[in-house]
Amino acid sequence: MQISLGVLVILLLLFSVWGRMVFSKTNLIKDYVAARSDKSGDAFENIKGYLVWADTKEQVTNDDVKYAKYSAISDKEAQQLEEELGKADESDDYYITRVGTRFLFFPDYRIAMKPMSLTVKTNLPNMDVLLNQKRLAFSDSEDYSVTVDRLPVSDNYTASISGNYNGKPVELSKSYDGENQVLDLHISFKNFTVNSNLTDGDLYFGETKVASLADGTYQVEDYPVTDSVDAYVKKTFEDGDLESNKLPLAEIAEGSTVDLNVDNLLDETGAVQYLQTVFDQLTAYAETKQDSNNLSAIFEKGAANDFYKGLKDSVADKLEKDSRKASNFSISDLTLNSLEQIGKDSYLLDFSVAYAFYYDKATDTEKSTYGNIVQALTGQLTLKKTDSGYLVSQSGQKNLTVTWEDNQVEADPDLPDGLLGSWEAKQSDKTISITFAEDGTVTKTIDYKDSNKEDKTVTAVIESVETAGDNTYRYTYESGSDPSAFVAADTVEDADKYQYGVKLNGSKLTLLIWEDGKEKTDLTLKKK
Repeated sequence: MQISLGVLVILLLLFSVWGRMVFSKTNLIKDYVAARSDKSGDAFENIKGYLVWADTKEQVTNDDVKYAKYSAISDKEAQQLEEELGKADESDDYYITRVGTRFLFFPDYRIAMKPMSLTVKTNLPNMDVLLNQKRLAFSDSEDYSVTVDRLPVSDNYTASISGNYNGKPVELSKSYDGENQVLDLHISFKNFTVNSNLTDGDLYFGETKVASLADGTYQVEDYPVTDSVDAYVKKTFEDGDLESNKLPLAEIAEGSTVDLNVDNLLDETGAVQYLQTVFDQLTAYAETKQDSNNLSAIFEKGAANDFYKGLKDSVADKLEKDSRKASNFSISDLTLNSLEQIGKDSYLLDFSVAYAFYYDKATDTEKSTYGNIVQALTGQLTLKKTDSGYLVSQSGQKNLTVTWEDNQVEADPDLPDGLLGSWEAKQSDKTISITFAEDGTVTKTIDYKDSNKEDKTVTAVIESVETAGDNTYRYTYESGSDPSAFVAADTVEDADKYQYGVKLNGSKLTLLIWEDGKEKTDLTLKKK
C-alpha cells in the first residue's frame, strides 16, 4: 500500500511538471509564433485556435476577420513577435490571457486581441465602399460614413471607393496609418496641368493611377480627387520604382501648372557629355597605346569593361595589326540618337560616330599613296547611376558596329611636267591667278581692281589626267569640286556638261573647255 501511494505521488508530481510546461505561457507563445510563420495552408486558419477577443474572451472567427489580411511572417518577424508577446500586458493590442483551465489544474492561455474600429467617409453617392478590396457598403448621400466596430488591430487596412460620378471613373483609396481611425475619402474636382521630366511616367493621386504622361505632360480636367493625398509621377522598372517629388493636392491651385520632377535625372545634354567622355578615352588610347589612369571613373571594372575593350578592338586592326598601319586616328560626328531610361538607375544610349584613319605617304614606300579610310559606326551602351555620377555598365546592353566604310587612300594625280605652280592673267579690271599643287588641288583667285568688289577664291581637286593631243591634257575632278576653278568665268552654269583641261606651251598655259567633244579656248595665262 505504501509503495502504491508513493508511486501515485510521483505520478502526480510528474503530471504537474508536464502540465506546467506544456500549458505555460512560454510554450503557447512558441506554438503561436510557429503557426504564424507556417507558409502552408491558410494563414488565418493556422492561428485561429490561438486567438480570442480581449473584451469577451470569445474565439475570433473567420467572419470577424473578413476585412483583415493575414500572411505568414518571416523568421526575423517571428523572433520579434516572440519577444513582444513575452513582454506584453493588458495595455498592449495583443497579450496573453487566461480563458479557463486544462485538466482541472492547468491554465488555458490564449492570445487576446483587442478590437478596433475604422470609419470610412465620402461625399460621393452611389459608390462601392471597399475595405481591403472587399465590399463594405454602398454610399447613398453626399455626407456618407460607415463604421466597422470589431476589427483585429492592424495597420494593414486600406479603404477605397469605386464607381462613376458624372461620367468619370472614380478609384480612390487611403490606407490606415496606425493612428487616425477615420479614413476620409472626400472628393473635390480639380483642373490643372502636370509637367514632369519623367516624360513617360504615370501620374498618381495617392495610391491611384490617374493617367500616363505624353511627352512629359498631362492635363487634369474635372478630375475627382481627395485633398488629403499627394500628386506625384511614378515609373516602374524591374529594379524598382522611380518617383518624382510629391505635392499635396490641397496645395494645387485651380488652373495652375505644377512641376513633378525627379532629381538628378539624366537628360540628353548630360548623356552627350558622358558619351564624349567615353570616346575621349578611345582617342587617348589611340595616341598612346596605353589605357588611361582614370578608366575606373568612367567604366565599371575599368579597363576590363567589355564596352571599353570593344572600343579598343574597333581600331586595333588599322592602328596595330595591319601591315600598313594608320598614321593618325580621329573621331567626328559623335551623335546621340536616342536616350532611354531602362531601369531605376540605368539608361540606354543609342549613338552614331565616324572614325577617320589617316595614312601618310611614308606608310606606302612603293606608290606613295595617302589619305583617309573613313568608317561610320552605330552602337549602344548602358549607363548606370552611382553616388558620384554614372559609369558605363559592364552588364548592360552594348554593341558597336561598322555600317559603312569609304577608302579615300590614293596617290597624287600624275600631272604633266611644267603644270605645277602658279599662273597669272592680268585683265583691265582684274587679275586671275591659278595654282596647281602636287596633290591635284587647283586654286583660282580673282583679284578685282575695284575695291568695292569682293575678291574671290575657289578650289577644285583633279583626280586624273589624260592626254588629248600635243601638250593638251584633259582631266577629271573630284565630286564636290567647283569647276569654275578651271575657267576664267566667276561661275559655270550647267557645269557637268563640259570637260576641262589645259594646253601647255612653255611659259604659257591655255585653259580649254570641251562641249559635245568640241574643243574651245578659254583663257591664256603666264607662269609666275
